[in-house]
Amino acid sequence: MKILEIPHSTANYLCPANGLCDIYEWKTGMRIPDELIFYSRTGFMLISQKIADPPKMIFPSAMNIGNHLLGFWSNRMGYRLIASEGKTFKNTILEIKELVDINIPVVLFGLDMYHLAYQSKFYKKIHATGHVVLMIGYDEDSVFVLDNSKLEIQSVSYADLEMAWQEGYLNISKKNAYFGIEFLKAERDASSIIQNAYKEIAYNFLNPKVGLFGIKGMEKLIKEFPKWKEQYDSETMKSIYTHYVRFAGSVLPELPAELDKNQSELINPHRGTRDKLALSLTKYKEQFGNARWGPASAHFAKSGEIIEEIANGFVADILANCFENTDKYIDLFCKLKESERKACMELIQ
Repeated sequence: MKILEIPHSTANYLCPANGLCDIYEWKTGMRIPDELIFYSRTGFMLISQKIADPPKMIFPSAMNIGNHLLGFWSNRMGYRLIASEGKTFKNTILEIKELVDINIPVVLFGLDMYHLAYQSKFYKKIHATGHVVLMIGYDEDSVFVLDNSKLEIQSVSYADLEMAWQEGYLNISKKNAYFGIEFLKAERDASSIIQNAYKEIAYNFLNPKVGLFGIKGMEKLIKEFPKWKEQYDSETMKSIYTHYVRFAGSVLPELPAELDKNQSELINPHRGTRDKLALSLTKYKEQFGNARWGPASAHFAKSGEIIEEIANGFVADILANCFENTDKYIDLFCKLKESERKACMELIQ
């Protein structure tokens, strides 16, 4: 039996960042708020794939999970990432046990809470994929994990873990995905870590290396969007609109009740996480930020309102099965672009 004694704080709906924040606190005695890590890389993407459904995928917020999140913060915080996915369950268990044996906690990625017995709301009732926990120990029968929604250490039997981990999550990971986090030399100036990271994120949003992301992605969308009603039939337009609405969810990718009666009971405004980022900037500007975080917060809050207005319009068009009036969205996307530009300029200063 082996259990690492790692401090733990709960952080509802922030499972992708929670384990990293626990480990950082373990190594430094200081905690960086989970919200500042998780909502930091709010972004924008326009993906085009002719054979995909839909062929145009608008992501009003970046998928800041898995390697996208943990890889970004590794050099900034001072840790090495040990990643694996797609192997057999038997081999994966041996590997993660070996990591824990040498005091390296392991983020287990892409679990389905339908198979986690301690998640009573979901266990054998509701499939909720993409969950993330931090493995800190094991014995003959189970692994021991820290979960962002529970204060106490939880045990997961090997049988349940195998079932929960048996599929990849979206197109982000394969089955049995994990990330060992080994701190080599922890950076202790948390305020500098956060401010420098936010400046870099803002700069990259305004100056993306690839034209599908950030401001360039928005400009590409503004140019292309009016043509789609001529290129695609109503079913394809419906799929494009539905994809945007789903990924506009601020808490998790989810359709509103008008489009999906089986949605969760979460309060999940469709503001592309900008509302969450704005609140975090305001809440932590004195401790981790600077005076420019206040104006940036206001601009991001405005961005969230625009993203939600577009989502509401898309929902109405889906229900009416009418996709002819696309002009009204061009003005909104232009306003969104300007609001994002102003927010990022504040963070860069």
